[in-house]
This record gives sequence, C-alpha cells and structure tokens, in this order.
Amino acid sequence: MAITKRLKNPSKTQAAVCKLISYIINPEKTSDEKALYVDSLNCSVIGAASQFKAVRDNWNKNSGNFAYHFVQSFSPNEVTAEEAHQCGMELAKVLFADLGFQVVVGTHLDKDHLHNHFAVNAVNSLDGKKLDTNHSFIRKMRSENDRICREHNLSVITAPKGKDKSYAEWLIDKNGGFTWRGAIRKDIDAIIPTVATFKELLDVLEAQGYTVYRTGKHLRISPLGTNTNFRIYKLGAGYSEEDITKRIIYSMHRVSIQPTASYRTVKQKNFRYKGTFSSIKKKSRFRGLYYCYLYRLRKLTKSSPQYKKRMPMQARHDAELLSEFSDDLRLLSKYKIDNLSQLADTYLFLNEKQKRLLSHKQDLKAQLRTCAEPDTLKSVTEQIDNLSKLLKNLRKELKSCERVYDRSKRIYETNKQISYSEIKMNARTSHSPSEKSTSGKNGEHKKFE
Repeated sequence: MAITKRLKNPSKTQAAVCKLISYIINPEKTSDEKALYVDSLNCSVIGAASQFKAVRDNWNKNSGNFAYHFVQSFSPNEVTAEEAHQCGMELAKVLFADLGFQVVVGTHLDKDHLHNHFAVNAVNSLDGKKLDTNHSFIRKMRSENDRICREHNLSVITAPKGKDKSYAEWLIDKNGGFTWRGAIRKDIDAIIPTVATFKELLDVLEAQGYTVYRTGKHLRISPLGTNTNFRIYKLGAGYSEEDITKRIIYSMHRVSIQPTASYRTVKQKNFRYKGTFSSIKKKSRFRGLYYCYLYRLRKLTKSSPQYKKRMPMQARHDAELLSEFSDDLRLLSKYKIDNLSQLADTYLFLNEKQKRLLSHKQDLKAQLRTCAEPDTLKSVTEQIDNLSKLLKNLRKELKSCERVYDRSKRIYETNKQISYSEIKMNARTSHSPSEKSTSGKNGEHKKFE
C-alpha cells in the first residue's frame, strides 16, 4: 500500500529550493550497498536548483511558490528499494514530466517504510504556466498512485464505506481527529439508546443546541457554534432517517431504559469570598477574554457528559487544545496585550529580536569553524546553545501571536454561545418537573440536605 501527499509550505525562495533538493538527494538517506536511488526528469540532478531558476527566469515567474514537495510512502516490508524507486519515477513521469515540469526524485531508505520525495519546479518549462495543486490534482495523484500500485501487485487503500465521506475526513477520523460530522455522529449514537422515536431524537438534539430543519425532502442539522449545516443522510452509512429509526427500534429491544426519578435531592453549599473587591483588577479585552474562555474550557474538561453535550461544538474541540490556549494567555499577560494594535507591535518586536538572534547565531557558527582553542570552542558552543533555547521560545511566542490574531474573534463568539447555552440549561432546570415536585402547598420550595 502506498499513500501520497503534498507537503505544506512550498519553497518561495531560491535558497529554500536548494535546501529542499539537498535534503531529497542526501546520500545518507538515498544509498545502500547496491546503488544510489536518486534520479531526475527534464533536468539533471547536479545543478537542478539552477535549472529550476533558469526556467523561472525565462518565463519571468519569480514570485509566489518556486517549488513543491511531494511524498509517496509505502508500507513497511512491502517493496524493495529498486521497486519503490521505480514506482516513484513512474508517478513523477505521469504527473509532472510528461506535462513539461522538472522534477527530482529521491528514495529514502532511512525509515522502516520506504518513501519517495519529489521536488517539482512550480513553473512549466514548455508553456510557463504554474503547477496548480488543487483538489482535482490531488485526486489525480491518488488515482495514478493506486494504478501504479496495482500494476506492481501492491495493496491499495479501499474507499471507506459510507455515504459522501471524503478521503480527508476518513483520514482524520482514522487518526482520532476532530470533524463536525464525527461530532454529530457521536451525539446521535449517544442519544439513540435513550429515545423511543425519531422525533424524540430530534427534540433531544435541539435541546442540546442543534438547529434542525427541513428543506424540501431533506432534513438538515446545524451544530451550535458553526454556520455550516449538514444533510442528515450524508453523515454516513446508518445515519439516514430510515436507518436511525431502525437503530432506535433495535435498541429498544436490547436496552431497558430506566425511568427517571420524580424528585431529586438538592444540596446547598455556601461559599465565602476572602478579600476585598477593590483588590480585584478587571481584566480587559484580550486578557479578560482569554481568562474567561480558558476557565470555561477547564470547567468543560471536568464536567459531566450531559453538560458537554449542551456546549457548542467549537468549545468542545478547543477543550482538547488547553495547552495552546494556556500559552497564548501567558503571552498576553507577559507583554500586557489588550488589543490588536498592541498584538501587532509585540509581533514586530519579537520578529526583529528573532532576526537579530539568528544573525548573531550565524556569526558564532562562522567563528566556530575557524576556532582552534578548546576554551574558546567551548564558550562559543555554549553561546550557540543558549541562543538556540532563546530562539525556540521566540518561535513559540510568535506562534502564539498568530493564534491570538486568528482566534480572538471566534473565541468571543463562542463565549457568547456558551453563555447562551448555560442560560438555557438553567432555565430548563428551574422549570423541570423534579423541582415542581419539591414545592410546598404555598408554592415555596423545600430544601433538602
């Protein structure tokens, strides 16, 4: 079985192209006792980066993406190095070389699973057009990869069973990632054993914050926290109206539903605040928003399943990323960032600091090459190690700045949705039959200890 993918962050400079090709043809990764598994099409391996540049210069295409990086991976112990390299060359020929693109192919042998790397010039040498790696291209790449695997008698990934589940969604589900459809399916699966009819299931979904409506003959469902709606029959096999009804009937014959109690015991607990309100500083804007949201996410992780189901799906997803939100809050507190202007200034400051440290690190590395005295060598090495730690923290803070910029508006909206959900839950609780049953003759509530 072989899988293919296009790696993120295409090369956008000539230096990045040189670095990519050097990584792909690295002899420590591509050679064994028999041969060196490196090849090229429409160019030579030696000087490939310069030939890529010559084509771009010829067509005056020196902006945007310079080169793309693709990978073809095989299952462990399924192919030999020769066969893996041959499959890679066949794939590179049909996808790139036959259309006029230059490509360098290297088969890496340093992992248990053999895999091919492809460096492809973004500009076509025949017509000057740029390579378009859209969804249509990705589908073609997977189709050609499967065809080549079949010709070599290798296993092929079969399409997952289910209606309208994309390949990407199937991979995310397989790896335990978050998808809206997956979250909806989990909620429906949890509700089915507790209801007797399909209408009751829809009522429970609406109580949990879903919007359910029908357009024509199709029933649509929209989770709280997203503007996207899904046709229920497109959630996958077993999730059409007919299939869900059958599952409810089947579940009723297997699961005995316990009746809910007609009353409940309410325990009262008093809390006392120690200190003065004047000593509490009100957090403003970004910091206040993140303090509130992080508190709610932590509460969500420790809450009951019933409480979680009534929260927006976006909040349930963010609860799995607590470490990221904690890092972002530390950044906001450290630099006292409360608005977008301060965030932008901090980002520019950190970026300039990163450039200065990188420049200093390069100077130290140059000094290290010509250093002969052991004491000086040790001192320079320690300085480089310290700079590496500082740069690692800087990159982490820059990443936090980017996340805050991308997420702040969404967090604000999700916060409002959580507040709305909690208000609805409190309203339902205050009017529940169990509380009515605890009221006295004069309408006064009794207290149970």
